[in-house]
Order: sequence, then structure tokens, then C-alpha cells
Amino acid sequence: MISGRNAIWIIPVALFLTFPLWKKPVGSFLKPRGDFSSSPPGQKAEGYNFAMAGITILQSEEDQKTATIRANRASSTEIPNEYILEQVDADILDEQGNITNILADAGAYNVDQKRLKLMDNVVITSKADNYTMKTDLLFYEGEKRIVYCPEETLLQGEGIVITGSSLHHDMNTGMYTLGGRVRCTLEGRVGS
Repeated sequence: MISGRNAIWIIPVALFLTFPLWKKPVGSFLKPRGDFSSSPPGQKAEGYNFAMAGITILQSEEDQKTATIRANRASSTEIPNEYILEQVDADILDEQGNITNILADAGAYNVDQKRLKLMDNVVITSKADNYTMKTDLLFYEGEKRIVYCPEETLLQGEGIVITGSSLHHDMNTGMYTLGGRVRCTLEGRVGS
């Protein structure tokens, strides 16, 4: 004979053995009712809006990190996968792993095109090449690895100061091109 104390184990065994019988009715009862999508049936969901503080965007090509973009604040725009950035601190890495740091008051980043646009008080510092550059507008094309500054740019290095109305830098080849009227000062001498 089974006592009351020993009969308690029969309940879980009975539930386990009868599971196929009560699975469907209980499952349909517990299933959420209603449509939880944010768009009408048959239509694709529209864009989303957000604002975040303290974000980091990592960019990579062929499993190698090419850029780290940090911002104090980011928010979405009307363009899908494009974000407005405030107080940007970006590190761009060349193929040797040398870091070029870029600071700016504002910017925008497009994830699909890997395009970074920096504005207002842009300061670029390269410890490997020992130079500092200042401008008010900079574009970085992540896929092509090209930096373009369409406005006046000041480049300062050891014993040299160069100003130009624009700058184009190809990180793949290491070539710099200064456009417009260029002024160069070498160790105290002025030339145009």
C-alpha cells in the first residue's frame, strides 16, 4: 500500500506521461493574442528613432579592425542607418596598425556606406607620422580608406606648417594632396 507521503511523486510522473494530451490546448491558451508589429499587416516597418549616450561604433574589413568611433551622444536621422554624433573621438587604423586620432564637435556616420562626416573643430593627430591637422569639415570613406577635407586645412609637423584650401589623403598609398592656394613654412622660411 502507498502512503500519502510516498504518493506525491506520482503527480510529476502522471503529468509527464500525459504531456502529449494537454500540450496543444495549454500552448494555445498561453500564446499571446493580437498583432504586436508596429506596422500594418503586409507593410514593412518604417524607420525608428532613438537617442543614446556614450556609444562606440567598430568598423572592420576582412576581420581586421579599421576604425573605432566613439561619441558622447548619437541619434537617428530620417536616412536609414545614418546617425548624428556629438563630441566625436575616432581612431582610424592603417594596415600597419598605426592609429590616427580624430576629434570633432559634431558628425554623422552612415553604416551602409561606412562614411564618417566630422564637422566643427576637427583635430587629427597621427603619432606615427608626427603631425597634427586642423579643419572644420572632414569626410572619411571607410571602404576606400580615403580622408577628404574640402575646407581650409592646416597641417603641422616637425619643422613644417602647411595650409591649403583642401586636403585629400589616401590611406592605402599614404599620399597627401593639398588643393587650392598652398602656403608652406619650413623651419622659419615662408614659401608659396
